[in-house]
Amino acid sequence: MRIGRLERQALRTIWPREDVDFTPWLALPENLHLLAETLELGPLDRISTEVSVGNFRADLVCKDINDATVVIENQFHKSDHGHLGQILTYLAGGEDVRTVIWIAESLRDEHRAALEWLNNNTSTDFAFFGVEVEAWCIGESDPAPKFEVVVRPNDWVRRQRQKARASEMEDYQRRMEYWQAFLDSWPTQVGLSPPPHAPNQGWMKLALTGGSKPPDGGGIYLYRMIAEGTVGVYLSVGRRDEVLFSQWSASLNYPSLEGGKWEQNRNGLFQIFKTLKADALDDTDWPQQHRWMRDRVMEFMKDWRNGLRDAVAALVAQEQEDVIGE
Repeated sequence: MRIGRLERQALRTIWPREDVDFTPWLALPENLHLLAETLELGPLDRISTEVSVGNFRADLVCKDINDATVVIENQFHKSDHGHLGQILTYLAGGEDVRTVIWIAESLRDEHRAALEWLNNNTSTDFAFFGVEVEAWCIGESDPAPKFEVVVRPNDWVRRQRQKARASEMEDYQRRMEYWQAFLDSWPTQVGLSPPPHAPNQGWMKLALTGGSKPPDGGGIYLYRMIAEGTVGVYLSVGRRDEVLFSQWSASLNYPSLEGGKWEQNRNGLFQIFKTLKADALDDTDWPQQHRWMRDRVMEFMKDWRNGLRDAVAALVAQEQEDVIGE
């Protein structure tokens, strides 16, 4: 058995410059998610780079799940007093800064002590993190970043887990309230059957029944995605042969499919999505969101009854013929 050896890489061989290479890389959602996951911060969004905070420009500014401002200051080489001064200035910048993350190749002992002092002498609403960034390879592999947390608020992990449990319970209730509000406004429709009770999940299925029943799986689904700030409706036509589906979908001409995007999920199901930018946590906007959803559902249903179901049935039959002919 061959076992590789981890080899640490110089950061500048991967990101030659902090401002034009590392910061834009970190601002990508998947990379910021890695940092947030390491710190147990929860999701971060609304990312901006080089933002004025007071008299300084922060490398990255984003929002946490509580809509408080998170400032990220990046620095190659060892930490210095100038960046510590900027961090202190951010607190008085009038931008509701609650969390500051200082990333460096190496944080000096005196700067670690300064961050620890801030964590111990400010209210628990504030959080200061010191993070050292590294990059590692195994042989000829691509470099992998590693964030090492060297300073964090006292009791941070316990408090974050308590918040996460409370947030989960709140989201549990809000999801049910969201879908119940939709069900309360749902008119009786022949061929569509909503669930008897509001589900506790981010999506809800409207089953196609009777003569509208799909020939081989599928249905119409509603969904809400809090982190992305979207709600939507999608039609699923089940698990299909990729080659046949590509040819088949290109020949379709139905109004409800215009502007939509066919996607294949990890289970092989083909779905076409209609998406609306909206905040599913804003209950004052729920009537508008649910009206938009009902309109999209009705558009799908109209085309489903006017030939789309038969087109899916023909695709299923062709797939079955090909299997028999093999």
